[in-house]
Amino acid sequence: MYNLIRKTHLYSGLILLMFVMMYFVSGYVFLHRPWFGTNRPAPTTQTATLQSTTPRTPAELAADVQKQLALGGRVILPAQQRPDATRFSIVRPGTNIRIEVPAQGSDIKITTQRENWAGTLIMLHTVHGYGSYLIFNVYVFICDLAGVAMILFALSGVYLWWKSVKNHLWGVLCLTASCTYGIGMILYMLYAR
Repeated sequence: MYNLIRKTHLYSGLILLMFVMMYFVSGYVFLHRPWFGTNRPAPTTQTATLQSTTPRTPAELAADVQKQLALGGRVILPAQQRPDATRFSIVRPGTNIRIEVPAQGSDIKITTQRENWAGTLIMLHTVHGYGSYLIFNVYVFICDLAGVAMILFALSGVYLWWKSVKNHLWGVLCLTASCTYGIGMILYMLYAR
């Protein structure tokens, strides 16, 4: 059993290595954005003509526009739409395309915001959930695997520590401090006003 846990710890650590490094770098840029410059390129705006003006849901309209304009990325619909136009975004790391389709007429307003390297890292750091865009789904799947590997890494590390050390006092103190901090932060974020 010990060898199995040891191998689990070893391989989960190897799986995590690159992901944790990437997540640390993008998280660090996310936390300290002003340090890395905010000089992203100015947005560009253009118009296009919608080929079909058949009424449809915002999701159907977004999928149709994405297909007509051959725009790769994940469609993000706001929770509420205004009555005068349908608005949505198509995002991929490094690019955010905001699209506005008026309720009347067929002219589409397309605003493209490209990001600098810091903005691209931040977008990678904030990707969440599965959708219809393959590259995002692969990234989210890898994040899921890394999450499982982190859990296995932590649990197998505790097991290996417990089995290999005679005096558990310092380890128990570290675990207690770590768990207290984690639970305290969760409670603070839930209940602080």
